[in-house]
Amino acid sequence: MKVFVDNDIAVKLAQWGLLQRFSQHLIKQGSAELHGVHTLRYKFKLDQIDKAAALVGSMNAARDLVAFATLCKPVKSHDAAVAAALTEVPNIDAGEAALFAAAAHFDAVLVDTGDKKALRALGGLGVGHVASAALVGKVACLEQTMHYLVGRWTFQSVHDAVVKVPDADRATHSCFKGNPESAALAALEAKVQELRPQCGGVLCDQPFSWIP
Repeated sequence: MKVFVDNDIAVKLAQWGLLQRFSQHLIKQGSAELHGVHTLRYKFKLDQIDKAAALVGSMNAARDLVAFATLCKPVKSHDAAVAAALTEVPNIDAGEAALFAAAAHFDAVLVDTGDKKALRALGGLGVGHVASAALVGKVACLEQTMHYLVGRWTFQSVHDAVVKVPDADRATHSCFKGNPESAALAALEAKVQELRPQCGGVLCDQPFSWIP
């Protein structure tokens, strides 16, 4: 399985202190091959660790992003038709478009993205669009990822990580803060169900079910 992780997911998980564990989980338990966005290293100045730490809020988060970038394999193939179709689509930036085009080339693939604007932009293209059609069932959003991690690890460990850094993602923070496990999971699921009809069928129903 190839897993494409966008910058938004990588940075938020790093800020919460969950990125390293998530990466190793995908590789060791899921036997996944990780891919990231080529812009991660220079956008967040990962070659200048002090500047990276200032951008993402802590030295630990910066170091986790450096380690994650090292784990990611280069993307060598992509769907040229999808790449061309996503050029200059509003709200789909070059990095996200590159992930979508690469993922469209493969069958056993998952794109893990926190970019809801890009997902809604895909949905706006229509279900018959070449990009939307190529990505049906191949995408996971942030809330699906967090829901999975609670079930796979423990509620307390994920809860404590998220509430400690509220500015990483306010919406996710609101799902966890002050809520018991059942309420937090219900809040995450509600956000998934709100998003699902807006993104043209690309969200996978059970995006991490392939991991034993």
